[in-house]
Amino acid sequence: MIRHPFRFGAAFAASVAVAGASVLFAHAKLQKTEPAANATVTVAPDHVSVFFSEAPDAAVSRLSMKGPSNKVKLAPAHVTGKQLMAQIESVLVDGLYTVEWQTAGDDGHAQKGEFAFTLKRK
Repeated sequence: MIRHPFRFGAAFAASVAVAGASVLFAHAKLQKTEPAANATVTVAPDHVSVFFSEAPDAAVSRLSMKGPSNKVKLAPAHVTGKQLMAQIESVLVDGLYTVEWQTAGDDGHAQKGEFAFTLKRK
């Protein structure tokens, strides 16, 4: 049987290109939130956080929050490892809150999302 080095080389190059492309297009994936998305909490949280599969880019990362009385004041967001977090500076009343986030991962692609939670004291 005659082996063709070109076929092996072409197949190897194609597999490297596919593997490289999957890494190149990888985005930071949302892993969890604090408070948990769609949760009902009985104690007002002192911060909101989003956790990603990779470290978010602090330069483009943002958090904002709205509640029953409209906008909630947050301290500037900061990155610790794979977490984007901001302290809540407003007094929270019972009701539905929506947290909006923006970040970018290693590929530089901007991503946005949101999650909601309800505060209902006993």
